[in-house]
Amino acid sequence: MESAKSISIDVLRKTLNGIFDFIEKDLGITEVELRQNHYWSVTDDERYSMEDPPKELGVGSLIDDWDFVLSASKSDQQIPIDLIHIAPLLQVLSHAVPSYTAPRDSTKKD
Repeated sequence: MESAKSISIDVLRKTLNGIFDFIEKDLGITEVELRQNHYWSVTDDERYSMEDPPKELGVGSLIDDWDFVLSASKSDQQIPIDLIHIAPLLQVLSHAVPSYTAPRDSTKKD
């Protein structure tokens, strides 16, 4: 059993692969449009400090993140820092695909 205080890379990989498979195979979506470019970001030292709200916000760029990921994908080696650029793109993806609901049973009456 996984500890609540640790993250299993294998579990993350399986979950993400399952989500990507579902989006592509079941929903038929192979790409999503970036409808906005800029987003607010919070510095790492303030992100997890719950005592005080963030004093400053930074600005990130989805287009820059995507360009970084494209460049990294062409490299022979991806490195963990790439996750900083992937995370905002995953958030965009989560809002761009329709939420899944089970198909209605046509034999049931409302």
